Amino acid sequence: MDDNNPQFDLVFRGDIVLGANLVEVKQRLQQLFKADAQKIEALFSGRPVAVKRGLDKPTAQKYQQVLRKAGAEVAVVSAADRAKPKAAAPRQRGLSLAPVGVSLLRATERSRTEPVDLDLAAYTLRPAEGPLLDQAERRTQAAPEVAVPSFDVAPAGENMLPEDARHDLPLPELEVDDWGLSEPGADLLSPQERREAPSVAVAELEAELAPAGADLGQLKDEKTPVQPDISGLSLQ
Repeated sequence: MDDNNPQFDLVFRGDIVLGANLVEVKQRLQQLFKADAQKIEALFSGRPVAVKRGLDKPTAQKYQQVLRKAGAEVAVVSAADRAKPKAAAPRQRGLSLAPVGVSLLRATERSRTEPVDLDLAAYTLRPAEGPLLDQAERRTQAAPEVAVPSFDVAPAGENMLPEDARHDLPLPELEVDDWGLSEPGADLLSPQERREAPSVAVAELEAELAPAGADLGQLKDEKTPVQPDISGLSLQ
């Protein structure tokens, strides 16, 4: 490999741009690579795959921008570094994180739902108005018998009590011989019935009104004016 013309590979690990839709990203990659869905699905296995090899750096960065616009995060890796044998990494125990958007189930672990064929020939749609049941499907319920007493409505203003149920109320005995009506505007109290209210001595208030806007002598808060030190300030 010529050291003066280093070559680079585009490596894809199944990561997608933050906020992108995984289904839409796969569809865009199908259009870019002109591949079927099965081959594009193999790129999202979680393993690094070189989608382009032997590119110069400007061309690799150009492809990187195109794939990033499609929603795929690819890395530009030096081909010389990828060709070097790597020491076997020590086996780690525990859990690991899968790339964003990768299916966590293998193809053999995914459950497939078989479509169910339904015979809808016997089904029909009713109009929006009207009952949903046919006449033969409706249950006829007999009207309940309600005992209605033989009541009559009395004419307006008629006495509701019969003659034998009426009681005569005794009339109060009042002597109104000494009653009379006063003339309109006359005093209804006699001099003996009036109460004389004692007069209350009120001290004369020696006060004068100040002219509008005059100082009434309120206590004022004396504030010392603030004189900041501006010797260290200058205008640009």
